[in-house]
Amino acid sequence: MQLVWFRNDLRTEDNPALFYARENGECCCVFVISTKQWTQHNDAPIKLNLIYRRLKALQSELDKINIPLKVLCCDSYQEIPKALLKLAKSIKCSALWFNQEYPLNESLRDKAVEAALAERGIDAKSFHGDLFHPPGTVKTQSDTTYHVFTPFARQWKKQLTDALITPLPKPKKQSETGIKGDDIDKLWPTDISMNNDASDEKYREDLWPASTKALQLKLHKFIANAALDYKEIRDFPGIAGTSTLSPYLMCGAISAKQCLLSLRHKTGEWLESTWLNELIWREFYRHLTSTYPYLSRGESFKALKAPIPWVNDDKQWQAWCTGQTGYPIVDAAMRQLLQTGWMHNRLRMIVAAFLTKLLLVDWRKGEQFFMQHLVDGDYASNNGGWQWAASTGADAAPYFRIFNPLRQSERFDSEGTFIKKLLPELANLDKKSIHNPSTEQRKACNYPEPIVDYKFARERALAEYATAMGKAK
Repeated sequence: MQLVWFRNDLRTEDNPALFYARENGECCCVFVISTKQWTQHNDAPIKLNLIYRRLKALQSELDKINIPLKVLCCDSYQEIPKALLKLAKSIKCSALWFNQEYPLNESLRDKAVEAALAERGIDAKSFHGDLFHPPGTVKTQSDTTYHVFTPFARQWKKQLTDALITPLPKPKKQSETGIKGDDIDKLWPTDISMNNDASDEKYREDLWPASTKALQLKLHKFIANAALDYKEIRDFPGIAGTSTLSPYLMCGAISAKQCLLSLRHKTGEWLESTWLNELIWREFYRHLTSTYPYLSRGESFKALKAPIPWVNDDKQWQAWCTGQTGYPIVDAAMRQLLQTGWMHNRLRMIVAAFLTKLLLVDWRKGEQFFMQHLVDGDYASNNGGWQWAASTGADAAPYFRIFNPLRQSERFDSEGTFIKKLLPELANLDKKSIHNPSTEQRKACNYPEPIVDYKFARERALAEYATAMGKAK
């Protein structure tokens, strides 16, 4: 019997661990619920709810090919080796199969599992089911990891082959194993569900369906309607110009290869697609996370000359968290996050730059807040994005690039369409004043004054960052 361990790969198609395990014999699958570990990792309730719903959809698909799904409950990663070994022995397992994850805690967990099973003569076979190119295979000419995206993407494309972008099929149906799958509903902890009585929020099934059919339809609609114009429309939050597939890539309900294959079928110029670059950015951050474990410890990628003197003003922090900064585009973005568990990518850059540069709040606080609320919370991408905004990461924005939220608002939501949708109190303002209402308009709309003056904050950030980066005159 082969044991397949599901983690961030909740799909039956293009799943190397599942496919090759089935090629080597009959399979049983397992998923491990790690409630306390998830809490320590700041995983959002909405994200865990999607994983729960996706796991149920996956179990239904596995049932059709007679592959049982067991569920183990282990509070921490330290408990997993013993639990998996017990299960492996009970089903007379000869090998454990899984797709790798790259943050440090997950990497250490997997090594502990491999060691525990090896002592009992059980092989562990792992794959890079989340990537096209495994970490360490896209290198500079001096055989080092790329720190800049553009040359990484260029080399990434150069090494791409048809074999690397061809998704694997579903595993073959097997005979009844006699092993009974577990009841996910009985085992899933209710205290991390967004639909329990203790929560004010409800899971948005309309936004984040979990069935394979629904998410494949979402992919196909994006490819058909927006993929070719993605470069031109992706920065405008009032337009449905992005794929919103990141939650499914996060939990592995769909693979990056499946996304690329769909794009390739749509256009002959797929290698130059801006949307493909988004998939490559995702891989870029995974390579960095795998290569530099200190990124998983909350450390800056860049070695600074001096610490950035974070102000971390609590009132300003709370205003940012609740969408009450007095900057409409920032507040609309934050309310989108709070209401849907997702935020448009351009807006992620705007609010992160606002927090780290204009408010001088430590990027780690913003990183954590995003993970606590994002349905697509992914450690590598979230960490990479926040360090990019704070100018402390790989290929980060130069420290002197400081977004002006008013200019960003006027440029990317010129009609105020997005702001009006998320800030209904400003819905009656004209398209000019909605970006920066007057004092009288703010009072009439019960909308706050800006919590920080942009000119003052910009000059402060330039001075403090110049010292930290060793650029001060």
